[in-house]
Amino acid sequence: MRLFGDVSPVSDPHLARALALAEMGRGTTSPNPVVGCVIVRGGVVVGEGWHACAGGPHAEVVALAAAGDSARGATAYVTLEPCDHTGRTPPCSQALLRAGVSRVVCGMHDPSPLASGGADTLRAGGVEVEFAQDPAPFLDANESWLHLTATGMPFVRVKTAVTLDGHPGLAEGARSQLTGEEARSLTMRMRAHADAVMVGAGTVAIDDPSLTVRAPDGTPEDRQPLRVVLARTIQPPATARLFHDGIGAVAVLLPEHVAPDLALVRTGAKMVAFDISDGVTGAMRTLGAQGVGELLVEAGPRLLTAMLDARAVDELIVYHAGGFAGTVAPPLYVGESQEDPTTLVRALRCVEAGCAGGDAVTVWRPHPERVETD
Repeated sequence: MRLFGDVSPVSDPHLARALALAEMGRGTTSPNPVVGCVIVRGGVVVGEGWHACAGGPHAEVVALAAAGDSARGATAYVTLEPCDHTGRTPPCSQALLRAGVSRVVCGMHDPSPLASGGADTLRAGGVEVEFAQDPAPFLDANESWLHLTATGMPFVRVKTAVTLDGHPGLAEGARSQLTGEEARSLTMRMRAHADAVMVGAGTVAIDDPSLTVRAPDGTPEDRQPLRVVLARTIQPPATARLFHDGIGAVAVLLPEHVAPDLALVRTGAKMVAFDISDGVTGAMRTLGAQGVGELLVEAGPRLLTAMLDARAVDELIVYHAGGFAGTVAPPLYVGESQEDPTTLVRALRCVEAGCAGGDAVTVWRPHPERVETD
């Protein structure tokens, strides 16, 4: 996900259309990737499709059904190399062969050992197969799926807001509204992009957030991410509005040895146990096993510190509000310094920056040199 522009443009218009179609499945396909497909015959689009949900038909099958007999001799443009295995659905490579397509253009290779090999199967069946010269846009579209496939844990995007002097609030234990409407719209984009949105139990107690995706007029959108409360040391109040608004599913992550409060159980929220011996990493691993590919964490200082200390942050987004909190305000980071005074290679490096109304926004990722030496 890029907040202030695309990675790079897609030069082929049919692949660009397939990529746009893939986004139609955003938030409903995990733990599967988002995939789009366009069938073109004689320069005319005869079928389109996208993967809408895990367990449902893949993009190629949907597009082939729309094309019907017109798929014979056509070119299929697909964002990801067609799968070559039987899972909950049959292999797309075989569907393309049966339909009689003559050429397949793929955005990127499938790195999954289980599903890859579709290009070789198609070539063996007499189909011409090509790959995009620049796979970057397609890799970016499925960054969270690629991360989940490689690590078993979700891609973790953490969002926080600070004043110009680096404080996340004006007073300890009190809700502070730092950013403006444009920043809130950016948050809605990130929530809509995620499979799940997580906060700590302390944030639920203080801020009572909804964690929903809302339209500009405030009405909830149809598709809502899973809302997750991480209860490491305390449990959230059962009276919190996210347990009772009926807008979307809610899960509470609890250490394995902790029994949930009866009042929490009665809210109908899903209680999920995790291995706390691994700290927040254990919680991330549990969410990955639950099929969460992309997680947005709206973190307070303690949760942010725990995640940074565990090296569990894949991307950190900081909203910078144009005010000053002063020395009595709480700090953003409450742990020990992670920096090596002998080098200028810091833990994070800025990869994007922009403005959201009157607020500045910076996007940070782990510095590759630090990652390699850890």
